[in-house]
Amino acid sequence: MSSTILARHLGETLHLNRRGPFLWPAARAFLSVLAPLGLLFQLGRIDLVGGAVFGALTSVYCRSDPYRNQIRALAAVAAGMLLAVGLGDLIAVAGLEPRQQHLAAILGTAVVGALATAATTAAKLGPPGGLIFSFATGACANMTLEPAEVPAHLLACAISGAFAWSICALGAWWAGLRPQRRAVATALEATAAHLANRTDLMTRHRAAVAIETAWTRLPLVGGRKHDTAEYRELIQAVEICEVLLGSRRVASATVRSLRSTAERIRAGSTPHPPGYARSETPLAPPLPPSRWRAVREVLLAAVRPRRAPGNWLLPFALRVGAAALLAGVLAELLGIGHAYWGAVSAVSVLQATSTSRSVPRMLQRVAGTLGGVLIGLALLSEHPPVWVMLLLLAVLQWGAEATVTINYAFGLLFATPVALLVSGLMSSAPPEQLVASRLWATLLGAAVAVLVARLAPHGAWLARMHESLRLVGELTELRGVVPPDQLRASLIELHDAYETAAGEVPDTLLPTEELLTVSRRAYRLLDEHAPARSGG
Repeated sequence: MSSTILARHLGETLHLNRRGPFLWPAARAFLSVLAPLGLLFQLGRIDLVGGAVFGALTSVYCRSDPYRNQIRALAAVAAGMLLAVGLGDLIAVAGLEPRQQHLAAILGTAVVGALATAATTAAKLGPPGGLIFSFATGACANMTLEPAEVPAHLLACAISGAFAWSICALGAWWAGLRPQRRAVATALEATAAHLANRTDLMTRHRAAVAIETAWTRLPLVGGRKHDTAEYRELIQAVEICEVLLGSRRVASATVRSLRSTAERIRAGSTPHPPGYARSETPLAPPLPPSRWRAVREVLLAAVRPRRAPGNWLLPFALRVGAAALLAGVLAELLGIGHAYWGAVSAVSVLQATSTSRSVPRMLQRVAGTLGGVLIGLALLSEHPPVWVMLLLLAVLQWGAEATVTINYAFGLLFATPVALLVSGLMSSAPPEQLVASRLWATLLGAAVAVLVARLAPHGAWLARMHESLRLVGELTELRGVVPPDQLRASLIELHDAYETAAGEVPDTLLPTEELLTVSRRAYRLLDEHAPARSGG
């Protein structure tokens, strides 16, 4: 594998994402952590902090999803978090010798990290993917816990998770059409970018992805918003994007109009799309397929690896699990305390689905941890009272969620002290030892993750790309009417598969010219029939 693959996305290390939302995801994480911890403090049950914290971290998923998606996905996340904590508790009370318990914790962390990464990737839950689940198992497995305490620990996790779910659901309900507005604005901007440079295939693909995302988000609204003029105008705006992409010639004034409409939508004003919409009332788009269907495909791939479309996620999960296990075992052999932190660090880095994208994530994790351990050391060295530590946990979690999507390193500046404070509450180790363990385990885990990603087989990534290319090629050669919805979805899958494979293998192994030819032919067919989209 060429060393240039490791540097292919190096520039993303310093990339800053300025598109929100930022404040509400941070606020809901703050409330989700503070309330249960405050209650435990009042009840004098600080021993249950571990379970409560991980239940509360349900709130860090599905930051900007529409209401309908959030209430379902976060319920599954809360249930998964309870299972991860439960596995950790079982290891903690298994009566193993210290070395055996540490190794069992590492194994549990690796297995949960692999399974959760595959499931969250398939369901497209987004960050932090399988990270928090693996962290929950590892942290709880290293606790000093008696069998009689397990029910209370799990109950704290369940109640905290349910509270986090209710806070997130309330916020998603209050947000109304904001997720749809952001998706439509992005579609308008991507369409304008392509119309300004129609020879660039990548701008055409980005427009297709943005439009498909908008169509996916638009149906996910409650009944009170479904019949509003604002909702109909958002649908019309996306229809306009599809019509204009199929137009042979578009005036520069139209491009400016699309961009100004996107600015109004982002600002919260009435959309008032440009005057290219159909005269009749727009059809409400149909509900998208359940995201959990993709998880089912991964399960099918485990049984029938050659026949299921989710089969590439199996070697991806094995890569995550192998890196986590190796990192944790090495940390244990080197005498690094909290060796499971090495496994968690490897899982975190490999949430990037290709080797080249794991490199900037590794650098960001290392940089954020270097700053975060200094903050954690300063806080722990003051030996603050318990109530102050609990308040700091909530405030730091707020900071992590407010900054993590801007740049992962910024989020780690706050998330690292959170992990140190939780460990400080759950163990009697001195601050210097906790900080040193966190630093060395993180560095080791991050390095092992990239090494395993580089050396691991990459045939599944290439197979996924070639299969996607074959499917799009067959669809474009069909006699008669091409099924537009299937062609759109297949094109998006093709380019995603190509981009991921490009982070795994040298350029010489990529069928770039064939992809460009097939993609242009497919987009030309779609543009000729725009907007041939079924309504519901």
